Amino acid sequence: MIRIAVFLAVATSAWADGTERLDVAVGETIERDVGFAMGLLCDDLTNLRADLRAHTPESNMFTVTGIAEGTTMCRVGTMPNRPTYIFEIHVVARPHPR
Repeated sequence: MIRIAVFLAVATSAWADGTERLDVAVGETIERDVGFAMGLLCDDLTNLRADLRAHTPESNMFTVTGIAEGTTMCRVGTMPNRPTYIFEIHVVARPHPR
């Protein structure tokens, strides 16, 4: 049982260290090149729309559109031996025009 606890602690700290924060406004769309990463998994899709698609022969594109304010974690790259990206996505209110 101790071995499992140690493994989980290491996996959790590696997750946090490689996380990239993305801020996207409601109604806004942002993109990130994720190389050869394949597979997409998000904790909660109620506040955003996420998509992963082929962009060029050498890379894939991760696209996020804000739907409602909130925070979600997404992992791009769920296939073994492929790149993995962890994104902490914050959907924020649309700025008011002045």
